[in-house]
Amino acid sequence: QAAAAAAGEEAGGFAVIPVGGRTNVTSATQCPGRAEDPRPFVALDMRGLSKVLWVNAEDGVAHIEAGITGVALKKALAKHGVTMGMEPDSMEFSTLGGWIATRASGMKRARYGNIEEMIVETRVATPTGLLWQRNGGATSSSSCPGTAFGRVSAGPALPGLVLGSEGCLGVVTSAVVRVKPLPEVVEYQSVVFQDWAAGAAWMREVARLPAAVRPASCRLMDSKQLGLSRAIREGSGGHGPVRAALQGIALRLRGVSLGEASAATLLFEGSRAEVAVQKRLLAQLVSRMGGVWGGASSGEAGYALTFAIAYLRDFGLDYRILSESLETMAPWSAIGKVWPAVVAAVRAEHRALRLPGQPFLSCRMTQLYDEGGVLYMYLAVSTAGLGTERALEAFERLEHAARRAVLAAGGCLSHHHGVGKLRAELLKDSQSPELIAALRGLKSTMDPGNVLAARNGAWAAAALSSTVSNTGEQEPPAPAKE
Repeated sequence: QAAAAAAGEEAGGFAVIPVGGRTNVTSATQCPGRAEDPRPFVALDMRGLSKVLWVNAEDGVAHIEAGITGVALKKALAKHGVTMGMEPDSMEFSTLGGWIATRASGMKRARYGNIEEMIVETRVATPTGLLWQRNGGATSSSSCPGTAFGRVSAGPALPGLVLGSEGCLGVVTSAVVRVKPLPEVVEYQSVVFQDWAAGAAWMREVARLPAAVRPASCRLMDSKQLGLSRAIREGSGGHGPVRAALQGIALRLRGVSLGEASAATLLFEGSRAEVAVQKRLLAQLVSRMGGVWGGASSGEAGYALTFAIAYLRDFGLDYRILSESLETMAPWSAIGKVWPAVVAAVRAEHRALRLPGQPFLSCRMTQLYDEGGVLYMYLAVSTAGLGTERALEAFERLEHAARRAVLAAGGCLSHHHGVGKLRAELLKDSQSPELIAALRGLKSTMDPGNVLAARNGAWAAAALSSTVSNTGEQEPPAPAKE
């Protein structure tokens, strides 16, 4: 069925956009305007492909259909005693296929890797046919369990073609992924620091540890998110006001003011021996860097806060508050400049737009690499008194101001959200025109009729227009309406 839909040009002259959990924040599933493409568009809902086809725990691989959501996948694999370890903020709704299409990352990357490190094989439906590479058994039976080779040297790998393709090259129908045994130990913890600078310095030291002894998740919240987390817990009955007040007094006695503090939420996973080593090394850093242990319950609440933020965004719409997140990876040599640059740029643009009130800006550090860290930034503004079109235009200007500030300060265009249409015009600053032209050539072979016409990333109109003056090529017109 996916192959038939992908061949929509021959079947009836329509265009196709594959959709999964609808959690993207880059306008990736938005249909191009009629001026760009007059054809009718069909949304190909992938959530019907939601089965775990087979699991080979001995070889550490599983074959899974691409429409399964993160929560369903976690539960299904747990029945086999294994986990993929992929837990993005959106895992309640986002799908395996969406993770592949956007080159996603999860909160437990330190232990399980990013999506590109988890994928062994993919099956892809295109208008010209099905694409596959069989590095192992494609089917499973009692006599011949499905499996896959962890690595081969037999030319370019198919997963590399579709990772980050955002629905423009083919429809990912299934994938063979790496799985690991369920951890023997799962423990949460938290550490409070005097301010953001102290917490960020501690995170840098954690990143210097060998990857094998870092926690599965280590995320630093600024004072605004720390306050939000505490408010949610108190509102839900997690901690009463008396206990919260006592905690605040205890922290002040240690020189920490909650109004300025930052907090790291930690998740340890693995064998008892692994977790013991990780906790011992982290404790040494906490002591040396002046941190204060915040407790396991605070760590678990901070981890869960990530899943609640999307609901807070939707709640704010009822009060004319627009909000969104943007993320970047920045080298350690530049990361300290990125967030101040974003704050300054957004405040300046907010003043220029004469929007009501003040912008809400908050940041957390979510991933640690040898080369740098990932900043996950939140922006919210009041649009009271503005018409819908004016409010959306103003918010887009603020988001672009923030993104340009990120790039100017040394951050990347996106760490795991992708490009979509929203950020496509900025691709010219990070990719050569020749590369974008090469990607267009790849699409012309895989999808000559431009059936998969979402126009995201390198295939978006904004990105394509940036190559015209440099390569002399013109964007191919959409098929004429009959």
